[in-house]
Amino acid sequence: MNFAVIAEGCGELDDQALRAALRQAQQAHPLLRAGIAANAGQRLIWFPAPDRRMTYTVIETGPNWQTPLAEAMVQPFPLDSAPLVRAIRFNQAAGRWTVALIFHHSVGDGRSGIRLLAEILVNTAHPDRPMTEHPGYPSVHELYPAAYTLAAAREAFKARRKEELQRYGALAEFPGFNRQAPTTQPRFQTLRIEPEQLQRLTERCRIAGTTIHGAISAAQLQALHRAFGDAEPRALGLTTPADLRAYLREPLDDASPLLCATLVTGVYRIDAEGEFWALARAVSDDLKRQMQRGDGHLFFSLFPPPAEFPATAEGIAAFTRMMAMAPQVSMVSNVGRLAPLPEATPFQVEALSFALCPMTSHVLFTAVGTFNDRMTLNVNFDAARLPPERAMPIIADLEAALGRAAE
Repeated sequence: MNFAVIAEGCGELDDQALRAALRQAQQAHPLLRAGIAANAGQRLIWFPAPDRRMTYTVIETGPNWQTPLAEAMVQPFPLDSAPLVRAIRFNQAAGRWTVALIFHHSVGDGRSGIRLLAEILVNTAHPDRPMTEHPGYPSVHELYPAAYTLAAAREAFKARRKEELQRYGALAEFPGFNRQAPTTQPRFQTLRIEPEQLQRLTERCRIAGTTIHGAISAAQLQALHRAFGDAEPRALGLTTPADLRAYLREPLDDASPLLCATLVTGVYRIDAEGEFWALARAVSDDLKRQMQRGDGHLFFSLFPPPAEFPATAEGIAAFTRMMAMAPQVSMVSNVGRLAPLPEATPFQVEALSFALCPMTSHVLFTAVGTFNDRMTLNVNFDAARLPPERAMPIIADLEAALGRAAE
């Protein structure tokens, strides 16, 4: 599960200064100097790799940088490789460029990855200003509130989750979605919500008593329902990658790369006559309720002990079989409003965003971020499982629904 954080911009971005900033980032942040290996018992372990440099690749491309980035994003980090992040730059016409960091998901998440990329860009423009070295974080699991470490809490959560997933019967399987595709063809389509439209959408959400996340999720769920091609009510699942930082005994910041995301899933009955804002409220209220009761902390208890998945072909096959049993859902991940770059630069950064290829049970993965009052949505899909002729009309419908919501 790799993901990419992305900066789109134009102007003078010096390659040598960028390479130097990448080296400084590795020196400053502990998880950028680490790799993963298997020990004698075939258990996965971290190992330090202070001398291994991050790769930096420059590619000349046309305006469609999304496809080559998506394909680069899913190239694996083999065992014993380090660091678990690599950099890539796409040069386009008229001085335009896209810079991305591709992470193994064990060493970062969208929020901390985007902040790191912004830090690297500022350091590229101001190479004489050293990066602040970060001491690293404790294990996120060590910072769980005590109640969520108890076996009784984990068992209660499993029972509650099973009951809620069955609330409306079996989740609908999306037509034409091929879970068993033998290959992966990652793709994503970029949508924008410009400042004036975003301001209107924000105001409409406030009046309706919901959130931007709720509105985007409602638009996606309704677009998927319409893509079935009939008016039959259906139960659809929606998963939100949520941030645990504010829910720990000692809240963490995002000043250094770290995986602090969890997954929270809700089930919603969607029908042709469903009211958009009621669905948006249901999604945002459900997410808040689940996070407050600890579902985000307890999500990881759904998995069998790691020892059941050794770093061997058999262990990987067992993990794959387990994931194949997951119910079919779509996903919306929103890192929220991102901080502006703190200092002037000789180049212009127009957008910061992220992307991730969906897993085998995920129809769409919509990654959302807002930078300088402009929202970017990268709608990710696997063309081997959901062909573009099926995916693109859904994405267009999602965009149109958000446009109507902002009117």
